[in-house]
Amino acid sequence: MRIRPLGTLPVATVLIPTHDHGALLGPALRSVQEQTVADLEIFVVGDGVPDVTRTLVAERVREDPRIRFFDNPKGARRGELLRHAALAEARGEIVCYQADDDLWLPGHVEELRRALVHADFANTIALQVQPGGWVFPWLAALEAPVFRATEEGGKNFLPLSVVGHTLAAYRALPEGWRTTPDGIFTDLWMWQQFLANPELRLASSSCPTLLHFATPDRADWTPEQRLAELEQWSEYLGGDEWRDRTEPAFVASCADGVERLRRRLGPLTWLAGAARSRSRAGRVLRWAVYQLWLLEMRRARIRVGP
Repeated sequence: MRIRPLGTLPVATVLIPTHDHGALLGPALRSVQEQTVADLEIFVVGDGVPDVTRTLVAERVREDPRIRFFDNPKGARRGELLRHAALAEARGEIVCYQADDDLWLPGHVEELRRALVHADFANTIALQVQPGGWVFPWLAALEAPVFRATEEGGKNFLPLSVVGHTLAAYRALPEGWRTTPDGIFTDLWMWQQFLANPELRLASSSCPTLLHFATPDRADWTPEQRLAELEQWSEYLGGDEWRDRTEPAFVASCADGVERLRRRLGPLTWLAGAARSRSRAGRVLRWAVYQLWLLEMRRARIRVGP
């Protein structure tokens, strides 16, 4: 696969799929608009959205010419084919993804672009916010063969918002975003298509660049409660406590956690082939890698909150 060198295209393309989160899209979109890298095209890809989303996005489009809204009827499964259709119009050097209920830190695109200078597919670190106040970093070590193989084998360590890739790498894929079979996460199904190429250059940044608010942890919350949480965290991220104390603590904790994870996985390199296997041994090995990941994620957690 020939990958077009980074630096030959003018912008980053940000793709934000959205279905029924309504007003939650507002803080998520604002965190994209406020990136340190301003040269963006922002694709909001609707998948049968409600009127509240149309109204919100229409207001943002009037204010910010970088935003385009793809107002589609509901597609199959998670609307993956709608994402593919939008990326057919992308012009960015790289492609980044934002969930419609996550918050990027201002340097997210900048960090992904740095990671992709010598890679085709990369990730940063998501900080998963638990309702009780604990924040867990989703560590990753894609350069470790057994970690990559475990992702290929079916354990997903990469939520949507942490991933970036070059547009050239996407267009070299056999299919791109396509309807996901039942029983597998949509994001994992997409990442596995990338990872199936043994020549793909991978990079895992140890830098935390976003907050992830998992919907299952808030299944009994009202939309108003969820929006209030996002707004509170948005305000907190702009304050001195985050900049001077909490963010530096997470940067150090994540760097240490990724380094420990790489060291632990190093001796298992020779088992990478087994980690892709559908055999019992393969399932046991993936479980073991997942347990190592959980251990380091828990060690790197910090209790904070607005």
